Amino acid sequence: MPRILALNPPFRGLTGAVNVLDRVGTKQVNSVDDVKVVQKLLQLCSKGSEFASEIGLPAITGRFDAATGFWIYRFQDLDHKKMPSNIIDGSISPAHAGSYGGGTWTIISMNLFAKEKDPQGHADFIARGGSVF
Repeated sequence: MPRILALNPPFRGLTGAVNVLDRVGTKQVNSVDDVKVVQKLLQLCSKGSEFASEIGLPAITGRFDAATGFWIYRFQDLDHKKMPSNIIDGSISPAHAGSYGGGTWTIISMNLFAKEKDPQGHADFIARGGSVF
């Protein structure tokens, strides 16, 4: 599966998303590259957030740690409040065709929010094929 997932038709204006290849979360595969993708998306999603400036965001280390787990859960909780069909499970799964239990894959929601918060940063991330550096 490619790291960049083309969305056809586009999802709320999003035509492509940086995807994970395996699950990220507690007791998941947590490959270094997938964890870096999630950490980068969390940083893009939280750009300018007062909450993020108060407690800090996870560093892009490729290690699944408590900060990364906290921010995944926080993102899913906020996303669930906007879209109640979206699941809060503390994990990021690879997006595939269709929806996830009637909701939106968290990784797709993260890409959408990252694009809204930092359009250039998200575009650069897509252009680099999901490579963090």
